[in-house]
Amino acid sequence: MKRLSFVLALAMAEPLAAQQATGPQLVVTAAAPDASGQTVTITGGNFGNRPLVTLDLVPLTVQVAVDTQIVASAPVNIMPAGEYLLTVSRGPSALETGSFVLRIGADGLQRADTAGGARGAPTPEVAPKPADTKNAAFSAAGNEAAAQVGDRVITIAEVDREWRRTDPAGYLALGRELYDQRRRIVDTMVADELLAREAAARGLTTEALLEQEIPKRRIALPDSAVTSLYVGLGDNTRGASLEQMRPALRAWLERNTEPELAKMSYIEELVKVSTRAETFLAAPRVQVERSVQDVVLGAVNSAVEIVVFGEFQSAEYARLAQAFNRLRDTFGDRLRIVFKNLPAIGPESVDAAEAAQCANAQGKFWPYHDALLVQAGATMSARLAQSATAAGVDREAFKVCVDSRRFRDVIEQALDEARRYGLERSPSFLVNGRLAPAPPPFLPPFEFFKRLIEEELSLVVGR
Repeated sequence: MKRLSFVLALAMAEPLAAQQATGPQLVVTAAAPDASGQTVTITGGNFGNRPLVTLDLVPLTVQVAVDTQIVASAPVNIMPAGEYLLTVSRGPSALETGSFVLRIGADGLQRADTAGGARGAPTPEVAPKPADTKNAAFSAAGNEAAAQVGDRVITIAEVDREWRRTDPAGYLALGRELYDQRRRIVDTMVADELLAREAAARGLTTEALLEQEIPKRRIALPDSAVTSLYVGLGDNTRGASLEQMRPALRAWLERNTEPELAKMSYIEELVKVSTRAETFLAAPRVQVERSVQDVVLGAVNSAVEIVVFGEFQSAEYARLAQAFNRLRDTFGDRLRIVFKNLPAIGPESVDAAEAAQCANAQGKFWPYHDALLVQAGATMSARLAQSATAAGVDREAFKVCVDSRRFRDVIEQALDEARRYGLERSPSFLVNGRLAPAPPPFLPPFEFFKRLIEEELSLVVGR
């Protein structure tokens, strides 16, 4: 079974810095929604007078806070039933933070028999009605008839060809969604089967097997994972700083991410030493066009090609792009990186894309690219000029190029190309023609791309 594994990359995590605690241990003993359905009352001890409260990593507004009780705003009445990790902290150390699993029922109230405990999937109160699955998925039989007019039979294969021709983006989008859902389910089924077989061989239940094996494989995630998780939250931090959020982020990783990574690691071990398991689902891939706007790093015959659809106004792209140089150093000629513009945020995005192409006309694209991404906070006109200086371009020729909008048509063509691939947001990455998944928020950019590249290399070897 070939799948992304982030465990090995994180096994070499740097040690966590010891933090000197001050004051008594903060304790959360209970948390429950109030009758209004708009607030949560938290009880415990040693909260301090200015605690930070988060619910599934979203900071809540604290209405009242005394040393033993907190009332915080939370839209419980509109929240889906399930389990939510609530964290209270008055400082960065372990003694200054406490967590509690808040379970919300379908009516927005906490059940009396579920006051905290391990996080898991909620049990539905009403079994869902089975869906009608007739004609719910793509048919594998391309020659199956879809319609007939006189003696003319129109096959599903013909319908799909016409669909691809008239709406390539829509066809790709549905194919990717279908693959993602099938892959998610098949991975779960394969994992469950592997665990069940191993448990039966050892005379255990699956739950008992996991209780024995998961703790052995848990790895304390490094501080870089905390930072990546914080950055990935974006506006959901509601202005809280990394240091303020650090206890809640660490609690989230310990309660949710670390056990899941340990389980993934154990399942991969079972594949190697126990029952053989392979996944044959093929991800949808596109044949990427070559265009005049392309900027390339790497050899033509590289085993792995990452086509980057970048946006100079995107903070997420700036975060991920920092890994490119290290990836090239690590994989050498096995990796080729192709940049294509996808300025989707607004007019200033288009201005930056055109300016980058002007730098490319002087053979200075990558220095300009890197300089532009670190100029956050300045106005766009200032960023363009400052980046030109930093990249060492001919300023006079660069200004003439930018002012003339020389590459306006090239950028419009780039946007059209992205739409043909069903790409509407930046950043997007096609890895050997396959759309890369969204990176896990806890994972540093280099580790994310490294796993993608290694998976593709394993496929090349396996062919």
